[in-house]
Amino acid sequence: DMVSRLVPGVRLTLILDCCYSVVPSVSPTCSFPATFKKVDRGRVDYMKLRDYISRPRFLELPVLPVCHTPAHLRTAAFPSCQLHCLSACQLQEWCAEFPIEGTVQGAFSWAFLKALASAHYHCGAYQLLRVMAAALADLRLHFKGVEQTPVLQISQSASMQDVVLWT
Repeated sequence: DMVSRLVPGVRLTLILDCCYSVVPSVSPTCSFPATFKKVDRGRVDYMKLRDYISRPRFLELPVLPVCHTPAHLRTAAFPSCQLHCLSACQLQEWCAEFPIEGTVQGAFSWAFLKALASAHYHCGAYQLLRVMAAALADLRLHFKGVEQTPVLQISQSASMQDVVLWT
């Protein structure tokens, strides 16, 4: 709701390095609901995962009461600012950490920093997403269990070619 109150001309880049991190109501073409059904993880056979370097950690949390924004403060429109939101993975996937380059790192964090560095810290959103996806695909060749697909959501006023994270 705070994002939808930002005025046109404001540029916002959100980086969500966690599972279940898509943002609701970004644009008409990319509009996830504010709440979503519980992701069915099925039965987790940890013996089957014993050969994986990274293992999922699942938390069973109680459902929290919903506290909606009061109607007089709520906006019905999608954000008018230039919003670029990068999420670590799709809703049905989970994030992973691996020993990469001598230290345990999150796959998304590692791919994000590699992509930025390869572009000399100046690149468009689409270019960043492509390089990140390629880096994660390369990790799949070396590690079992890397099933992360980064997600890029943009508002109506943003473009895939917009430079992200610039000063």
